[in-house]
Amino acid sequence: MGSLPAPDEWTLTYPGTAYTWGPRSSGVMLASEPQIGGVELITDDSARPRGDGRAMGQDYRGAATVTFELLILGAGEGEVRQRQADLARVWRADPVRSTPGAVAELSTVVAGRARVAYGRPRRFAPALRQPRQGVIPVVADFAMVDDCWYDPQVEQTVVPLVPPPSGGLVSPLTTPLTTVPAVVVPGHVTVGGDLPAWPVMTLYGPVTDPVVQVTGLWSLALSLSIPAGQAITVDTRPWRRTVLRGDGGSFAGALTRSSVRLADASVPPGAYEIALRGQDVSGTAALKFAWQKTYTGL
Repeated sequence: MGSLPAPDEWTLTYPGTAYTWGPRSSGVMLASEPQIGGVELITDDSARPRGDGRAMGQDYRGAATVTFELLILGAGEGEVRQRQADLARVWRADPVRSTPGAVAELSTVVAGRARVAYGRPRRFAPALRQPRQGVIPVVADFAMVDDCWYDPQVEQTVVPLVPPPSGGLVSPLTTPLTTVPAVVVPGHVTVGGDLPAWPVMTLYGPVTDPVVQVTGLWSLALSLSIPAGQAITVDTRPWRRTVLRGDGGSFAGALTRSSVRLADASVPPGAYEIALRGQDVSGTAALKFAWQKTYTGL
């Protein structure tokens, strides 16, 4: 990572765009501290039949919205209007909003800690009046996909699957017979943060019927063969939840019935052993297991 942004500096990033505002020197300054809206709870509560109180069901958390009150500054009306037009174009986020599931990144630094949220820019409401003294007030919203903040640093480990140096029949003999049994080489990871992390797992071929196992938590198996030079990425992040080949082809149907659901494939903070299982006679298959620390707030 490079140097951290300045205090009160925010950046909106998506393909083709990285727009920064906050300090007066940026030309678009914060008029007040950004507001993070309360999260709506979605509950399954119900009234107790013929009784007092309520029966508590399963609760779900909605998503948060960050609201910015901004002042667009300039030496004169022409400069202010141009900056307003530039910010309006950025807030449209055309490359993101036209693609289902695509998200932008909203990043900042608070107390020396870098944080990023995922979502999309939404409301953009400039004042209708003419600029006075080279200023136009604007209210702008960023709708988060959830109520979590993430460390922008992606942590990762690479776990190989290596066959033994020599072949031969393995006793006791069972069918189908194999001359190169797979060996599991575990990787060790430590997940930090406040909340469970959502891993992104990339499986590199050649490997047949690969299985990713997080010891003590869950396993995920794919019923397929990945040729040499190709890869399958299993992305468990809530705004993705995909199983894709490098060319964008979906292989979600290859997940076996015994696999963990992608919605349940999180990894709570702690230390774990990661293993890649499968059949690979070349000894070159590997797993890249990547994640970001997840936090309850800034």
